[in-house]
Amino acid sequence: MLALAYFCSPQDADPVIEIDPANSIRHAASLAEVPLPIPVLAQAWRPTSADVTAPRDGQPGPVTLTIGYVSPTEQFARFIVSTDPAAELIQDLLANAQTTGRVSLAGESWEELTTSRGERLFLRTDGELRIVVTGSASEEEMRTLAESLAPYSD
Repeated sequence: MLALAYFCSPQDADPVIEIDPANSIRHAASLAEVPLPIPVLAQAWRPTSADVTAPRDGQPGPVTLTIGYVSPTEQFARFIVSTDPAAELIQDLLANAQTTGRVSLAGESWEELTTSRGERLFLRTDGELRIVVTGSASEEEMRTLAESLAPYSD
């Protein structure tokens, strides 16, 4: 009976669970001591995760915002911005990464690397900020994500 129910049920449901990263963005921006850039993307970019790493006491200080996306071609991409020069997540991504050159994205110079997982990673340092765009998405999509950054405004 269960097998029949499984095979008769619709199987084309979208397995991607979208989230609204607005609260995480707002929280990170409220704790950061400098303005944070955030992605401003078309609706085809579906946010699937958001995380803020910040001081436990809720006071301004080093903060890291991470947003994961499913790209328009159903690949994965991740945006990270941090005011923490020793942010563990970024350090982990950069461990064993190989620099492949520099690229200009939206008029900004980014370092291009290949991670130990073979994924493309764009890294930019802007004053206190370290900004990372990485994932399995195509080069074009990764560039779109990096070029979409705009200062957060509440």
